[in-house]
Amino acid sequence: MAISTTPGTNWGTWINLEGSFVDVPSAVLNADNRVSVFVQGGSNTLWSRYEQRDRAWAGWMQHPGSRVAGAPNAIRGKDGKIRVFYRTPDNHIEVITQNAINGGFGAPVDLISNVGGDPAAALNADGRIQVFFRGSDDALWYIHNQGLLYEQYTPPASLGGAIYATPSPALDGSGRIVVAVKGGSDTLYTIQQKSWNSADAWEAFSSETTGVTSRPTVTLDASAHVQIFYRGSDGAAWRVGQRSDYDSFETSVSLRGQILGEPTAFLGQDGRVHAFVKGANEKALWVAVQQTENQPTYFDFQNLGGVIGDVHPQAVIANSENLLYVFVQGSGTPKSLWLLRQVWA
Repeated sequence: MAISTTPGTNWGTWINLEGSFVDVPSAVLNADNRVSVFVQGGSNTLWSRYEQRDRAWAGWMQHPGSRVAGAPNAIRGKDGKIRVFYRTPDNHIEVITQNAINGGFGAPVDLISNVGGDPAAALNADGRIQVFFRGSDDALWYIHNQGLLYEQYTPPASLGGAIYATPSPALDGSGRIVVAVKGGSDTLYTIQQKSWNSADAWEAFSSETTGVTSRPTVTLDASAHVQIFYRGSDGAAWRVGQRSDYDSFETSVSLRGQILGEPTAFLGQDGRVHAFVKGANEKALWVAVQQTENQPTYFDFQNLGGVIGDVHPQAVIANSENLLYVFVQGSGTPKSLWLLRQVWA
């Protein structure tokens, strides 16, 4: 049976982007819609490659002065410039910013000291960047742009709680950021802004489900409701969807399968969410696709091939044509970056 994908598209062949990296990659679109990907490479430095207009890839580029000790997180601001946030070996959070739209990057800027985990960024409804991270006290913390001055950030503020993995934020259709976190006793918690653009006003943490054995990851469905994915205590992939009121979450539903690491997901061209995992047995990339737009049921996982290395999560993004790109670490000594992308049928 053909692998379920957007009508009119197929999955292409695996592309070896070479290089060597040791943590989860991060993909982002430039303002001119070229895909870029960032990784922690050798000697704890930040490296990137970008897709050219002919869909070939430029060579690897090292970002001077960067010192990375985890998974970088790239995001494009409302001003059109990409910023890459990352944790350093001495547990600071730094950022590099494009000097101009679609251009090169400036030197690293130190933002925060004494953190306990990697950063994860989301845009507020007005375009301000809000960066979430686990503090050295295990609580959930954040900073954000001061007004629309994109190069100035607020001091760190705590949202409390106790979290045990990198937080996962998303801006939902109501204009409020939702953050999914793994709390104590393998419990999934969410915390949400009180109102549109209320960067510093938050509701209390809400417990959604238990049996969460991976970092929860988030995406939006076609109606801009938050969908949270995680590995359950049974080894399967699970999903929790936001209710229509944008204020609460439904009961968790299993996508079945046996997976390693956390699932990642992205909205496909036809409005159906695609969830990607590393299979527990074959170590291949698998995908489960929503049966119908905005519905809770998914087709069974289907094998996309490849052999994934030690970095289990995969980076997923859509290009300007809404064709999905999935970046994974290859197996073997090189630990190269591999890409599988949708193509027109």
